[in-house]
Amino acid sequence: MSRVFLDIAFLSLSLVLVPPFLTGVIRKTKARLQNRIGAPLLQPFCDLLKLFRKEETLSNTASWVFRFSSALSVSVALFLAIVVPWSTPRGHFGPCDLFLLLYLLAGMRLFTLLAAMDTASPFGAIAASREATLSFLVEPAAILSLAALGIVAQSSDLNVIFASTEHKHLSLWLLSGTAFLLASLVELSRMPIDDPTTHLELTMVHEALILEASGKNLALLEYANSLKLCVLFGISAQCYLHAVPEVFTLDPLVVGCVNSIALCLLACLLGAFESLAVKLNWRKAPEFIAYALTLSFVASIVAAGTMP
Repeated sequence: MSRVFLDIAFLSLSLVLVPPFLTGVIRKTKARLQNRIGAPLLQPFCDLLKLFRKEETLSNTASWVFRFSSALSVSVALFLAIVVPWSTPRGHFGPCDLFLLLYLLAGMRLFTLLAAMDTASPFGAIAASREATLSFLVEPAAILSLAALGIVAQSSDLNVIFASTEHKHLSLWLLSGTAFLLASLVELSRMPIDDPTTHLELTMVHEALILEASGKNLALLEYANSLKLCVLFGISAQCYLHAVPEVFTLDPLVVGCVNSIALCLLACLLGAFESLAVKLNWRKAPEFIAYALTLSFVASIVAAGTMP
């Protein structure tokens, strides 16, 4: 009973604290590398609270889809955060099939696209078209990177995959983790695919999708996106940690702390990468996605070679 209580308490704290904190880490890293002090690490918390207190401004053409999409995005993100093993090697509640993960992300993206077009904003329509194209291109890389791990574990359940004690093929964990990390950058519309700090609507992807959102709607969408970043980066962190077998011989509480440190390191690396990289020309985006797809193909070949 005490173990279940500790799991629920750890998960609740993770859902509340980790998403805004990781966003703050990314912003702080970028600021320091640009020779700026930057906002405090806890600034994303203040931003969310400020948005929740603000009034909403709705387009005259917006329907129930616009409001429903933000609630759905948060619901899907919370569900994934509960069942996906992103903060521990095993999910907290129930199984999580890797195909279920990808289909739920696709559904979350679909309603975001519908909400962007529901307001009749030309910028939202442009961003929706770009987001749909990126998702179509990156899904094979995301599926193959996780399916390669499923081949070795002989299961498509992420809990079974990451609970596995099989660590003989460390290169497979590194290849799959890197491929999924690159695919996550596209899924999250981060650099070099999209610049989240730009103010030019014509070049935006994610930011233009939520351009018409305000108040509570915007707060829910921002939190959902931060939580999705935690889940996707947490999967990559689990892959990298499995390449170091000694980590999982430690106490489960220590393993959770190590996983949190790995998440922060990935956030720092993302901040450093976004400070040094430049946004790719739209026609060059498929070439970046091809790197993730190639790594996932190599991981699949390595996984197939392990089969008897």
